[in-house]
This record gives sequence, structure tokens and C-alpha cells, in this order.
Amino acid sequence: MTNDEPTTLVFIYDREGTSQTDRLLARIAICRAYSAEMDWDVTGQWVDRGDAAVGERRPFWQGMVAAMKQEGQGRRIVCLVATWHRIAYDQVLRAQLQQSVTEVGGTCVAVEDAAAPAPPSSRGAALRRIRASGVQVRPGTTLVRHDGATM
Repeated sequence: MTNDEPTTLVFIYDREGTSQTDRLLARIAICRAYSAEMDWDVTGQWVDRGDAAVGERRPFWQGMVAAMKQEGQGRRIVCLVATWHRIAYDQVLRAQLQQSVTEVGGTCVAVEDAAAPAPPSSRGAALRRIRASGVQVRPGTTLVRHDGATM
């Protein structure tokens, strides 16, 4: 990062409706590792638990958004989650919660999306991959098994 680039501040969020902590801690570790890989500064982590984790009122989410508003002056701010379901399973509720982050100048990022391979950039690249995975039986014709096994 160069000196003229603003610092990216990361606010890790998760929720857990049960008393399980192993999976929760693993997801937070994934977010911390991703932040380190991106050279982002983690400001903290916010976790809604129990009923707050499944309801519309999310005290820790609201606290995180307030912290983003306070800390984000002149810097990029990111709400980082391991998967989009960590915000909410319901897409309408998820969109509402994400909007609250957008309103304070932030953006939401899911590690699962950020780590996914990029789609082929062109039709030609996709065709080359298909040809490489199949057997050419004559010019212009490639047999590719649909079960993933090699021929």
C-alpha cells in the first residue's frame, strides 16, 4: 500500500444462535486471515448471540455500524463476514442490514465471494477449458464426460 492510499478498516461481524463457539471462532479466524492477506486493519469484531442473532434487532450490528461511522472518517471501511449467511439467511433482512453499512460509507464483503475463482473472461477461454478437459474425436468436436471422470 502506498502512503496516499487511505487505510482500509475492517469490522468483522458474525452471529451465533447457539452456544457453539468452535465454528464461530473458526469463521472469525478466516476473516482475520483474509484481512491480513489483504493488508487491511482489523478494528474489532462484533458478534450477536442467541435471540439477537436471529431477529431483526441486532445490538452488536448496530454497535458495529456506529463504530464504522465514528472510525471511518476519510478511510475505507469494510464489514467483513465469512459468508453472506452470517449477516442473515433472509435476503430482504440481509439487504436492509447491508444498507445500514452503506449509509455510513462502508461496504460489506464476504470472504466466500472474495476467495471464489473469477469466471472466464471470454467465451474463448471457456471453450479452451472444455477442450482441455475432454477428448477431441475430430476437428471441432470434443467429448467431455458430465460426471467429471476422465476419459
